[in-house]
Amino acid sequence: MLGTTNDVFFYVAPFRYPKSNCGLLFSQTSEEAHKESGNATPFDSGGLRRTFTRSNPAESVNDFLARHELPTPEHRQYLGQGMTALFNQPLEYVNGTSPCHPNPVGLTGGDQRRWTHEVRIPRSGRVQGSPHLQAVFAPWRVVSDPQVEALPSWCERESVDRILFDTPKRDDFKGLQRECLNYIERELYYKLWQTLCGSKI
Repeated sequence: MLGTTNDVFFYVAPFRYPKSNCGLLFSQTSEEAHKESGNATPFDSGGLRRTFTRSNPAESVNDFLARHELPTPEHRQYLGQGMTALFNQPLEYVNGTSPCHPNPVGLTGGDQRRWTHEVRIPRSGRVQGSPHLQAVFAPWRVVSDPQVEALPSWCERESVDRILFDTPKRDDFKGLQRECLNYIERELYYKLWQTLCGSKI
């Protein structure tokens, strides 16, 4: 309905889709590699059909989506402005805290996906075995499944970080989000430390 059937969807944030129990974290270099064909929106396009309320319902959903499409990776300039203008602190965007100021796009309702940037890359773009894949997150109970038990060794061969975690309450999504946030925080601090020290540890 939205003309996005042939796209692969990415959140520019920790994992946001609540029905997920595993996740793939890609580097921002994937946007650079697909800058000629990718695009972004400052919201999850799927939420336009039933989840979000638009301030101007007379405008068609397709027109609304087209009007808010941004090129990649330039959309990150808008993301940076939104992180500082809409939130008390930029990290609130990463943590999934609701913005303290109204969404200028004209959307209300829904959840974190209302303000999370989405990047869409054509399905023809190379994703499987991508050199941009940075980390794989999965609960131990999934990895113990015979169909995916080769995941840890595959990650090691491909130099992809693997984060395996326990979910004692069986709420895989909350565990997935927590592990992703911890990973991003570690990576950010590590890279900041490298920059400040001027050398790799």
